[in-house]
Amino acid sequence: MRSPLARISPDDGGCGFAHDPSIPVGDEPATWLPELSPGTLLLDAAPSGFAPVVLDPSQLGSIVADRTDDEGREVVIVDGSGELHIRLNSDLVARRPMILLPLGAASVDLRLDVASRFIRKVGGQTIGLLPRALRLTTQRKRRLVQLLHAFDIHDIGGGPRDVAEIVLRSEQARLPSVEWKDSHARRAANRLIHDSIALVERGYLKFLRGG
Repeated sequence: MRSPLARISPDDGGCGFAHDPSIPVGDEPATWLPELSPGTLLLDAAPSGFAPVVLDPSQLGSIVADRTDDEGREVVIVDGSGELHIRLNSDLVARRPMILLPLGAASVDLRLDVASRFIRKVGGQTIGLLPRALRLTTQRKRRLVQLLHAFDIHDIGGGPRDVAEIVLRSEQARLPSVEWKDSHARRAANRLIHDSIALVERGYLKFLRGG
């Protein structure tokens, strides 16, 4: 008998995914569009009249990703506060770095805070690269894992009982229907499903901006 959570892919026999599920995704951090992520610092080369400043990203923290595309080079640095993405728009940036703060950009206050921290860090101060609003705490990580797990269960046809049993590990998931209807676990599972759908359907953008 088929498991109640099993579902046949509409592309059974082929590959209907943007990424082949048989190929490991890898452990590198995701690349976010800089206009959506205040945790992405934009650097360009300052005019030639400015004094040169040597910028070595490795002095700011551990480099966990370094990639180049048509838009330039992106370096991801990790310190005790989290991941800072640095977008270098020119080969000259390492010699004459200049921070870009686009007017009208989302979460401009956070961008300004990130820029200030970066300047102080380059100057030798001991300070986290990310402000508190952009830090992924243990509690937030746990909540995100729960939400994504709940969404996966919902997406393959599971219901609140499945979420309560698998994600919340609640014994109440095995209650008879009458008792289950008014249980705390059912309410919590329904909230998880509701919030997980909101997260996947662009709600992650609010989270990305420190919300």
